[in-house]
Amino acid sequence: MSLKYYPNRIQNGQIPVIDQLMARRNPQLATGSQDITVTALDYELSATNNWQINSISLIFSNANARDYSAAVKNGKMVVADVNDALYFQTSNSSIQRIVLDPGFYDDVTLPVELKAQLDANAQFSSLGRTFTVTYTAATGLFAITPSSGQIRYFQQNLSVAAPRLVESIGGHMIGLTANTNFAANVTSDTAVYAMGSEAFIITATAAVVLTHYNDDLHTMTVDQALHLETSAAAQTVTYAIDYEELI
Repeated sequence: MSLKYYPNRIQNGQIPVIDQLMARRNPQLATGSQDITVTALDYELSATNNWQINSISLIFSNANARDYSAAVKNGKMVVADVNDALYFQTSNSSIQRIVLDPGFYDDVTLPVELKAQLDANAQFSSLGRTFTVTYTAATGLFAITPSSGQIRYFQQNLSVAAPRLVESIGGHMIGLTANTNFAANVTSDTAVYAMGSEAFIITATAAVVLTHYNDDLHTMTVDQALHLETSAAAQTVTYAIDYEELI
C-alpha cells in the first residue's frame, strides 16, 4: 500500500506540513524610481529577520551608457529591544545606558551612530565629554575613546532594577563580550570582520540594455543588506526587488 499526497487536501484532520510551510511565506516587493541624470542611485534594502531575495529587476528609460550593480553588503542590523543597548562609564560619571537607533549599519555608519549616541548622553555631555569611535577593517576591531578621562564597558549593569535592562545586548555587534577596566579607550575583545564588505550579484559596465532581470535566489542573514548602485547618466532607473523574510 502506498500513500499519495494531494495538494490542498486535509488528511486526518490536519493540514499537510508542506502546506503549512507554504502558508507562512509572505513575499514582498520593494520598488522605486530615480532620475539619475545628476544623482546616481544608491539604495539599500534590509530586513529585521533572516530573509531571501527572490528577484531583482532594473529598468532604464533609454539606452545611454551607465554602470550599475547589485551586491550583498555585510553589516549589523540594530533592532529595538533586541540588540540596541550598551553600558559605558567614564571618569566622574555613573554607568550610562547608550541606545542605538534601529536600522542597518556598516563599517562607516555604525561608528557614526555610536558616537552620536555617546555624545548625546546628558551625563557625558555635562562633563564636556565627546567621543571618537573607529573601526579598523584590517583587524576587525572597534575603539571608543573619550575626549578626556577614562572609559570602561559593562557587559551587565547589575545595579539596574529591571531584569530586562541588565544586559548590554548590543555589545557583541562591536566585539565586546566582557567587562573592561577603566582605560584610555575601550577596544573590541573579539574581531568583527567584513563590516561593509560586498559580494556582487549584478555588475555591468557602460551597459546600454534597457532591462536587467536576475532571479537567482539569495538567502540573506539579518546582518546583510542588498545594495543597488548606478553611475549618473541622462535617464531614469526603476527598480523592483521581490523578497521575503524567513520566519
